[in-house]
Amino acid sequence: MYLPNLKTSLLASMIAILCACNSEIDDIANKNDEQTDHHDHSEVTSTGRLAISHADTANVSIFDTDDNALLEMFNTANIVSGLYASPTNRFAVLIQRADNYVEFIDGGLYREDHGDHLHDYKQAPSLSSFTLTSDKPTHFDVSEQQAALFFDGNIDAGIPASFAILTDESIVNGETLATHNFANAMHGTAQIRGDSVITTYRTEDTTNTLPNYVEQLHIHGDHFHQEQRFELDCPALHGSAQNHQHIAFGCADGVLIITEQDDEFNAAKINNLDDFAVGARIGTLKGSEHSELFLGIAQSKLFYTVDPKAGAMTQLAWQQDTENTLLASALDSITGEFYVLESDGFLSILNAEDDWQVSTRFQVLENPTGNYALAASAVDDTLYIAEANSQTVLSVDTHEQAAEIILNLDFTPNKITWLGIAEESDEEHNH
Repeated sequence: MYLPNLKTSLLASMIAILCACNSEIDDIANKNDEQTDHHDHSEVTSTGRLAISHADTANVSIFDTDDNALLEMFNTANIVSGLYASPTNRFAVLIQRADNYVEFIDGGLYREDHGDHLHDYKQAPSLSSFTLTSDKPTHFDVSEQQAALFFDGNIDAGIPASFAILTDESIVNGETLATHNFANAMHGTAQIRGDSVITTYRTEDTTNTLPNYVEQLHIHGDHFHQEQRFELDCPALHGSAQNHQHIAFGCADGVLIITEQDDEFNAAKINNLDDFAVGARIGTLKGSEHSELFLGIAQSKLFYTVDPKAGAMTQLAWQQDTENTLLASALDSITGEFYVLESDGFLSILNAEDDWQVSTRFQVLENPTGNYALAASAVDDTLYIAEANSQTVLSVDTHEQAAEIILNLDFTPNKITWLGIAEESDEEHNH
């Protein structure tokens, strides 16, 4: 079984964060129209759908962004803690970490390859009967058309960590492509690279749940065998990302870089800068096919570019006001744009092609307070901003630098993700 490499990826799913529902909608949109397969058309034109989890109840609502209509509200098994889009944006992945449970909602917009043509479908959203049950599902890392869902396990109960490889097709079929069980529990992550997965390892003498090493596993049918454990350690490992040739992991003392060349993997460490504050570390990493550099984030406001080839880390002066912190963020993996909502209500757009420099900055909120989240469209220049306190969703045209409220909500939102048929090239999806 072959696991496609990230190297040609143009369709990675959007980062899923907070958003909400609409109290002004009196009736759910006519589902009969939505349930019809459009077999007389090979292409569906749609700006997509939003899946939104409720903060205080076990519900997820699906909205049509063409007319901001509520299509369906689903009852979930438990309150959803994490919400992600599947690799090709057809399914909403409903993580229920505290209850060791994962569900899936079919958003109803998807594309199939029929050999001589691509066929688009527009149907009513539906709750899948496929579920996954294992301890503490958490990280969901997408690579091209596959994803690795990591389960942390439970140290106290002696339940080891594990991960499962999923595709949209495997979700349709109610199965995983492959799984792997570790020797012990850990708060880990897994990055798919072709037939390999670069993932985490925690030694038994580690006093917390964070891993401290990285290893390479190779797929064998529906499971994996260990190929190597890299000698360099990565204490208190948290955060990972990848680009064309490299995989990066955040460590307490720096960033561990795994380089792939001629199907071989080698490790190197880039140490933290001398001026790092005591206890500061990079715990979030972003990568893009549009850049050889990684973007590292520390303390919710300190940004660093990490250069694997030069073995160097450089602080990025991205803020106009150095007191600003990051309220919410989202990476558009198609365009390589990283959206950052700052605590003064301004939106900054960092461009991977320009070494993660700020390309655009404009105000979208007045006096922001509370919790916010971002979700980027994969078909146009729209960014969605959800505000929990005001229970509203804004639509931001990042090209025109204009924002408007499109949803007034009747519940507190928790997470949001964009679902739909993504554009196939940068030329069709220019931000």
